[in-house]
Amino acid sequence: MKNVPFFANLSDGTHCYQAALKMVLTYFTGKEWSFDALDLLTGKLKDKWTWPTASLIWLTENGFAVKLVEKFSYRDFAARGKDYLIEKCGREVAGAQALHSDLFREQALAKQFIEKGGTVDYRIPGLQDIEQSLKDEYLIICNINANCLYNHPGYSGHFVLPLATDRQNILIHDPGLPPAPSLKVPKTIFEKAWGYPDEKDKNLLAIKKST
Repeated sequence: MKNVPFFANLSDGTHCYQAALKMVLTYFTGKEWSFDALDLLTGKLKDKWTWPTASLIWLTENGFAVKLVEKFSYRDFAARGKDYLIEKCGREVAGAQALHSDLFREQALAKQFIEKGGTVDYRIPGLQDIEQSLKDEYLIICNINANCLYNHPGYSGHFVLPLATDRQNILIHDPGLPPAPSLKVPKTIFEKAWGYPDEKDKNLLAIKKST
């Protein structure tokens, strides 16, 4: 298993993506990144959730290989916004994203991602993709439903880092809140949280230094 440093979400509870990306960047660059720098490169808005799109553009322009596996059309989202999210993810998830994100801004970033040549492996990822990506020296960030992971009702979008798997469990760094480094989660629970509201909503973001 890779020795990936752990960093916790900030107390505002909206920096899980920045914490996950901090783990990735610190691992590959050997220096600890500040949350101020991470807020800037991810386009973080105060008290809002973060979509990865701004950071995907930054990563590809700064010497990183990025692999996206998900059945999400950036082109359709750029054109249709919330209507596409409702069609793709249902009203619960779309409503939460509209409440906690700036969807018009995210549509503009999605358009920019496409224009800069960003691509998606348009299919449903599985645990075998996590295992293979780790073997290929990537680090992985997955967006999950944190409520589902901890057996709570409802939806709360959240980012975690899968680190390793065995026959029954998956080991993750969960930036929290509360923070949970090297958390062992049964695969059945992880897959339920990962594929929310259903399996077609699974996603995988794999990152490594370009060779």
